[in-house]
Amino acid sequence: MEQLLEVSSQFPTVIYSALLGIVVVYWMVGMLGLVDLGLAADADLDVDIDIDIDIDSDVDISVGGLTGLMLTFGLTGVPFTLVISIIILICWLISFYLQFYILTWLPDGWLYYLLGSVSSFIVFLISLPITAIVIRPLKGLFKSVEATESQHLVGNSATIATGTVTETFGQARLFNNGAEILLDVRCDPEHTLKNGDEVLLIEYLTEKHAYIVAPYSQ
Repeated sequence: MEQLLEVSSQFPTVIYSALLGIVVVYWMVGMLGLVDLGLAADADLDVDIDIDIDIDSDVDISVGGLTGLMLTFGLTGVPFTLVISIIILICWLISFYLQFYILTWLPDGWLYYLLGSVSSFIVFLISLPITAIVIRPLKGLFKSVEATESQHLVGNSATIATGTVTETFGQARLFNNGAEILLDVRCDPEHTLKNGDEVLLIEYLTEKHAYIVAPYSQ
């Protein structure tokens, strides 16, 4: 146990040890019901490449950052909080054994911290495909849960949050149990919807993770 704590507190493993500690506390607090664990939220990302947005200036939309990594490595189809937790756990495990078997034997100094910094980044990249393999059996389970939860929102009203809504693009805000949710929405060409308009969710498109909406007047 003493050796475990010693290795876990050394750089660069200490970085993932701290993150793992945050994850453990988060899940413990979530199990007590003090925070929403987000297990009903799907990490699957609906990305429309061909988007026609009617606004004053041209907008160049690209997928990058964390979203791009998730799409590239197939980290979709399960809740985002679970994906991040698994990534951090795998990073900590790899970093721990790397520290124990290799980095510990390096002399202390600039070379050690340089290699430690580089290795921490490499460890993160290695964890992504491993996480994709781990979550693969869970995708079917969470997809069915997500579809069921999404169907429950049909019939509610929402407010358009984007400049316009088309057959391929649009988002709307909806308050559900006191929480604000941002939903992907679509509408028929016959309807003209703009920011601030009230709409009714009339159908859920499972494959696109979006809702068909229509103008709604109370």
